[in-house]
Amino acid sequence: MPSKSFIKSSFIYTVVGSLPLATSILLLPFYGNSSLLSTADFGLLAIYIILSELAKILFTFSADSFLGFNYIHYNNSKSNLQRFIGTTSVFMLVYGVLMLLLFCVLGGSAIKLLYPGKNISFYPFGFLSVLTGLLNGIFKAYSTLMIYREKPAPFLWSNIIHFTLVLAVSITGLYLYPQTLLGPIWGRFVGAIATFLWSLTYFVSASRFRVDFNILKKLLSYSAPLYLFGILYWIVSNIDRYFILGLLSEKDVAIFDFAVKLTLAIEFLQNGLSSAIYPKIFQIWKKNDDVPHGNVEINRFFHVFALITVVGIPVLYLSVPLLVPLLVNNSELYASFNLLPLLFAGMVSRIWYYYLVAPIYYFKQTKVMPLVFGFAAIFQIASTYILIQLNGIDGAVWANLLTKLFQVFLLYLFVRRFYTLRVNVKKLIVFPAVYMMLLIAAEIFLKPVNIYLLNLIHIVIITVLAYSFFRNELKWENIRTALKK
Repeated sequence: MPSKSFIKSSFIYTVVGSLPLATSILLLPFYGNSSLLSTADFGLLAIYIILSELAKILFTFSADSFLGFNYIHYNNSKSNLQRFIGTTSVFMLVYGVLMLLLFCVLGGSAIKLLYPGKNISFYPFGFLSVLTGLLNGIFKAYSTLMIYREKPAPFLWSNIIHFTLVLAVSITGLYLYPQTLLGPIWGRFVGAIATFLWSLTYFVSASRFRVDFNILKKLLSYSAPLYLFGILYWIVSNIDRYFILGLLSEKDVAIFDFAVKLTLAIEFLQNGLSSAIYPKIFQIWKKNDDVPHGNVEINRFFHVFALITVVGIPVLYLSVPLLVPLLVNNSELYASFNLLPLLFAGMVSRIWYYYLVAPIYYFKQTKVMPLVFGFAAIFQIASTYILIQLNGIDGAVWANLLTKLFQVFLLYLFVRRFYTLRVNVKKLIVFPAVYMMLLIAAEIFLKPVNIYLLNLIHIVIITVLAYSFFRNELKWENIRTALKK
């Protein structure tokens, strides 16, 4: 069993790093209030937020990753550090502004071409969204650098400022200007401005904007594949909303996006667990002379990952129809409950995703990631378009699940070429797969069944399987021993 330090580190990594995720969850009761925001506007807001995320990727050229991962190589002198930070920050500002100008010229025409007859435009909300993406990209670079400089205080407070402003301005704006997107869009924009100015102040003082063209060449070489990967990751994660908007309606975007947001608690949990697990298993590989194979010690961490995920999903699934109506009064959004079984099945597949990605990162095989996500993006685009045409919004959910499974399959094909997989089949494959099959069966055969009864049946089956497969890990003496470490 993982030790008490594992639980503590999971909590620490999760809280601050996942504040943007927490913002999305905390704003749901307000976005889902029909007197503050219509269902169609909820859908358009999702489109603008995703556009902002794309801008954050496009406008920074993954220079934020270069700044964080290469900090240690330039920390040997003040002069080197100034040139390193200065070159990276100046590049992000110049490249970001040029990309922003390009969006200003082409954005309006592109939206009219792609979505004729839809109630969506580039000005003003599209422009504010891409500008927010640029500002958030600079702040992300600053936050990444603070992590690698081991400066938790500025990292913590800058993220809290951003979190507080986004919540405060968004909620205030919704009440001052109901049935418009002014509050949510300006809330994100004001938060981005504040933390951009915070970041810019640091970059100026730390670098005096000194530029070194040799460092710039290294930045371009290092960041180019990560840039491509970032774009592909965005496509796999978000392109379905744009297909739903084009082929269906703004309301369908809202229902699908709301369903995805209901699964964020599991994503929040998985991100925190993986952030805590990876350093532990990296140490195990290092202790074993970097031999690329799995072992029992590594598997134990992923067994816990699988157990927590599979137990957590039915608990959340059971809670959703009980709690959401208490917090969200827009009954049109309740249609999202029908989409949850397949979305949760996709979250189960992330158990295998995180297991396979770990050796890729540790053994420096990251060149496979753009390939995997490139093929996955093509699969996502084709399957989403075809399945939406055939089955509407349900088709989008099936495409989401199939893409996640296709990703796992591709990762398996690549990872087994350099890494010897040694897994406990019952705990890491059969246990998650059984629950995934239950969720898929619920979608295909049991839709008329009461959702509470269905989840109670799932919980009973999962409890029996969990005790059968994990009885040793669940013994009280083993848990007590682990917590004392």
